[in-house]
Amino acid sequence: WNSRACHGDESREIIGSPWEQPLLWEWFMKPQIIPVLMVAALPWAGAAELFSEAFDAEATAKVVVRKDANAAVAYVDYANYVRNMPGTSGPVTIRIPEAPNRLPGSAATRGVVLSALYGGTPRAVNLIAAAAANGAPVVFTGDHRLRFDMWLSMDPTATPTSTGTTEFGIWGLNGLDSVTLSRSNRANGRGIWGWLSNEGGAGTAAGSGDASIYFNATDPVRRENVVDASLFNVAFAQGSPISRTPNNQWTAVEVDVIGTRTVVRMNGVVFFDEDPGSLDPDASSGVARIGYEDPFTGSTAFSQNWIFGLFDNFVVESLTGTPAVTVVPGTPFAVAISPGETPVATFDVANGGAGDVTITGATIDGAEAAQFAFDTPLPVTVGPGGTESLSVTFNPEAPNGLKVARLLLTTSDPVAPVLSLPLQARREILTIEGSLSTAIGTVITEGGSSTGEITLTNQNPASVNLTSVTISGTNAADFSVSPALPVTIESGASAVLTVTFAPTGARGLRTALLEVATTDTGSPTLSFPVRARFSYGPPLLAHYKMDDLSGTSLADASGNASPARIEVREAPFEFGQSSLLPGGAGTSVRLTPAETSTSGNFAVGNVVHLPTVSYALWVRPEAKAGTRRLLQRSSLFTTKGTLHSLYLTEAGRVIFEVNSVTSVESEDGAVPDEGVSHIVVSHVDSDGFGNTTGGQTTLFINGIPVAENAEASGQTEYSLTTTSEGLYIGTSTGAGQGYLGLIDDLQVYSVGILPEQAAGLFAHPGLTVAQLPVAGVDFRITSYMFDPTTRTSTLTWPSQP
Repeated sequence: WNSRACHGDESREIIGSPWEQPLLWEWFMKPQIIPVLMVAALPWAGAAELFSEAFDAEATAKVVVRKDANAAVAYVDYANYVRNMPGTSGPVTIRIPEAPNRLPGSAATRGVVLSALYGGTPRAVNLIAAAAANGAPVVFTGDHRLRFDMWLSMDPTATPTSTGTTEFGIWGLNGLDSVTLSRSNRANGRGIWGWLSNEGGAGTAAGSGDASIYFNATDPVRRENVVDASLFNVAFAQGSPISRTPNNQWTAVEVDVIGTRTVVRMNGVVFFDEDPGSLDPDASSGVARIGYEDPFTGSTAFSQNWIFGLFDNFVVESLTGTPAVTVVPGTPFAVAISPGETPVATFDVANGGAGDVTITGATIDGAEAAQFAFDTPLPVTVGPGGTESLSVTFNPEAPNGLKVARLLLTTSDPVAPVLSLPLQARREILTIEGSLSTAIGTVITEGGSSTGEITLTNQNPASVNLTSVTISGTNAADFSVSPALPVTIESGASAVLTVTFAPTGARGLRTALLEVATTDTGSPTLSFPVRARFSYGPPLLAHYKMDDLSGTSLADASGNASPARIEVREAPFEFGQSSLLPGGAGTSVRLTPAETSTSGNFAVGNVVHLPTVSYALWVRPEAKAGTRRLLQRSSLFTTKGTLHSLYLTEAGRVIFEVNSVTSVESEDGAVPDEGVSHIVVSHVDSDGFGNTTGGQTTLFINGIPVAENAEASGQTEYSLTTTSEGLYIGTSTGAGQGYLGLIDDLQVYSVGILPEQAAGLFAHPGLTVAQLPVAGVDFRITSYMFDPTTRTSTLTWPSQP
């Protein structure tokens, strides 16, 4: 995402209430019932409250805020939360149900939102338990527990199915007040702490993890949802398709510290049970905190409006004894329920004591308590070392969405006289197959069009009618929907809506919102953001002359792209270097290697990504071990060169990759260190994104073709995605394989560059292809062909491709 993941400035506007109307994130789930059953005995649970905070208001919140400049804290009514982040198309209204463990006497649906502002790093925030509002942090000693409710929000219109994002909910005990804990700052971690990733996007490398626990700066154990899918599937049964990750649902977090032993539970499922022993000398006392981090910036993949962490019911308790009775999992779920179904969620009560424990009573509270029913006859006696299965029935009522309540079980265990179990379930009727944010193919020519499809499946026992469609937004006139409505979808059947994009006027990205009215009382309106591109006309997409002498960006002389943002990690950024152009016109800039998330300097240009592309640039590299990326288009945390990449080896070989496969390469020493060289790469894609043939790539050095390759059948080309709008200059998407040396006069084209043009760019430094003198070339059109089937015209002339 311009840095894998994370979110974006894509034009989109979600209109209406996704909670009262269709809860957008419901639609990713196929209707199914998942009764969850997992047996485990936890060694402690009795607790006496030492601290609590319900986040009803900022003025009274007993927390100390530790945050980076690029993070934000907001106290909100999350049942009606209007959010408008920088870089997004406008505010959206987000409605979230009451957290499952509401503190007695606290206000309903009041909590604190922690988020990262759009642009800039670092971006982490911690809230530390304090004696009073803005008071001194509380130091906790002895055996104690941290618990809180956490909602990690995710863009419901863009949830992918195979990759994720990298936002984190953070917790910590026995740490130092002065240290802001975060994944990015883990080398300075203190105490016992960890994080939970929003959507499985943290990867599998050391120091990463979908969920992780640390003792000081040492990471003894991580959980990856691919490896430990059973934990994630049970704890986050309603999450996204990425192995059931925790976005857009409540997660009840509990962290127990007994001596130096630490147990972490997510929705009652034990994720960690570790004793670091001598690893952590600070384990006996320290502060308690919750927090949030979004380590990366920029992207068009995810709307910033939807990326945040919501926290409620922050409690620290002393652990007063070992209860006999425990419950696993701690949050029974029912998933994607359709009308007419009354599914049962099952959980186990385990007795680890020496005598009988009897469950004598059960009550359900919360705003949606009426939609749940405890259906096991009481009393139930659990013998020593035994377990008993109990169950809750979910009775869905309109509207669709997540339903939350709480089950309280009265027991004869004196250490745990009341067991509290959050209840969560979803209700839905209409499901959507495929992405909600419908991407439609690029239209190249005036009068052209392209289409995309939306498939709706009716899980209701009765038929549902799609009665009308409304198209709104800035570019509404460019989109239409067929067939004409109304359309009836019978029970179990599907309907396909075809969205046609037929643009006029200016080139560029077009967006609109489709709202389909239905007779489903649970989803009276379905909302579909759509996006497409009217292909850019100018062959010269960007021209970064590198003549800038100060500021935070590199100017685009073509006027067709935005300035390239400069990322300065090792100040100062070295403007005003000697020009690399023969004749000395203008200046160049010097880049240092961005090998980590905190080192080096580079730039990112928002240059449109089209199937055919050419680059021309002057370089003077300095010696450096390893690969030196000159230009890169790729989502962060994916294989280098996923889209395409131009780089130098340590031996001075020039390589251009397409989809991580070498397309063309020079001999070693083609671009020597400390020498000035002109590089041109021309990649012509005749059949568009995502196809397996049609690519022709040529590499020129100092005006001479040195390598050429016609891509063989079977090579998968890169695809147009919302994560590919950024062009990284001097690094591989922000960290790793950075370039060391000077760079000058970068030109980006949407057409292939011919051999005579590559020679001309070298012979006439600073000119663009359109400015080159052309001698003896006839500009007359030499052929014309009209295709009546596609209604397109093809004109041929020799002077330009």
